[in-house]
Amino acid sequence: MSATLSAPLPLGTPTPFEARVSRRFAWGIFIALWGKLLVAVLLTQPVIDAEGESIYNRLADAALLATLFAGLVTYADAILQRAPLMLVAVPVGLASFLMTESLTGFNFSTAVFEYFKIVTPPLLSVLLLRLFEREPVLLIRLLRITLALIWVLMVFALIVMPPSLNRGGEPFWPVYFASLHTSSYLVVVCAGLSLYLFEAGHLGRRVFVGLLLFSVLLVFYGWGVRTSMVAALAFGAVVLVQRTRMAPVAMFVAVAVGLALAFVPLLFGLIHLPSWDEMVEVTSGRFSMWLQKIDILANSTLLEWLFGHGEGSDWIVSEVWWWSAKDSHNDFIRLLNQQGILGLGAIIAVLVVWAGAFPPGVALPLLAALVASTAFSNGIMFRPQASLLMPLALVAATAAWQRQREDTR
Repeated sequence: MSATLSAPLPLGTPTPFEARVSRRFAWGIFIALWGKLLVAVLLTQPVIDAEGESIYNRLADAALLATLFAGLVTYADAILQRAPLMLVAVPVGLASFLMTESLTGFNFSTAVFEYFKIVTPPLLSVLLLRLFEREPVLLIRLLRITLALIWVLMVFALIVMPPSLNRGGEPFWPVYFASLHTSSYLVVVCAGLSLYLFEAGHLGRRVFVGLLLFSVLLVFYGWGVRTSMVAALAFGAVVLVQRTRMAPVAMFVAVAVGLALAFVPLLFGLIHLPSWDEMVEVTSGRFSMWLQKIDILANSTLLEWLFGHGEGSDWIVSEVWWWSAKDSHNDFIRLLNQQGILGLGAIIAVLVVWAGAFPPGVALPLLAALVASTAFSNGIMFRPQASLLMPLALVAATAAWQRQREDTR
């Protein structure tokens, strides 16, 4: 699949009508996305009543999905040539989710809603790639406008809005986009978008460095979300390995030396090994919750292993999180528990196909960040304001890849 993009089929010269259609779809997608980002503040602060918040957010979702599916139908032939497996994996995954609900709680609406949270970014990616082939200048301009809009909204929140609260009322810097976690993930993806726009020659060096430093400040200091730090490090590590030939060797040597240096004090008892209770506290209760989910799975039937326990079953009151029901804080465990091996396998297949829709290695850094956040919390995959920026960053990464190929010719 990736080879087809690296050697694209000749598009020919589009007719004036085809050019207008491409431009309108591009503007339609981005206007709907901007609407989704703008109303995210309603999920952060009690600006209006909860029903109103839901209505505005759902309207933004509906506008984006309607434009997306209209674009997929319009460009179905081209998308089938470039990403046929995407249009196979997504319906198969949906069928698996619906089969689970038919066997368990019949919670179809919630299951479909959660499923489209996951698969909308991959579907949006294949459409944006098609539009990028038709209107590359317009797509790049819309990417830059989106990046500028996000930073304007974040700075506005930092100046005007009250501090955000997390972990028992501990204050952190204000956010605009839904929550501390969502905003922090969004900044990680925006950092990737900035990097690739810079490498594609569409963002100045000073602007890029400024945005990168500000992103690091927000993620590692201002907001204090540890999972987003892990996602940022995963993205950076993959980028470093891709850019530096000796990076894998250096990382291996660093790990080996670190283990060797730790062995002597460990041998003489100079290093304190944390107790189980300390590990549970450090992980904010995750270890305890994961063990409970392993126990649930161990006592599940074969049918439950295959199809899961149904949407919402992952939310339980645990020994540590006793005050309210919580999910696994690991979306892979969550999917395994709720949708079974078949549902989790379908989602992994969608991610693999998603990576294959781009040139070799282009999608790996961003998908590494997504997987890292998914493995340690309710990550990018289930945070629409952040996950919907993934296709934009991947298109920018494709533009950077194309420029690199042109420079090496």
